[in-house]
Amino acid sequence: MCTVIKTLPYAKQLVFMALFDILEQENSSYKKDSEKDTVFADIPVYGNISSFNIHIRESPPATEMEVSVVKPFKGLSVKGQQRAVDYIADSVEQMLENELILRYEINGDL
Repeated sequence: MCTVIKTLPYAKQLVFMALFDILEQENSSYKKDSEKDTVFADIPVYGNISSFNIHIRESPPATEMEVSVVKPFKGLSVKGQQRAVDYIADSVEQMLENELILRYEINGDL
């Protein structure tokens, strides 16, 4: 199982919001397990739909997001699986940076 862990300098709730925005943009089906702060999602990445487990936990002063592929698209190589988890994690991180840092630096508003 391929996994990536990102340490993000944002509150857990903001990371969840960015994740849900990405999932909606990708037309993904997903379910949140609130007790475990985990999202189970079927996400199309580069045209291939795989199942992922995304766990978000606060680790002050940051938040950790762990993305794992649990059921890869049939025939997807290990490198392809790693690219898929990297794509999801990077997309969430980029969304947060665009919305919280760049917008503020450009417009001066939050």
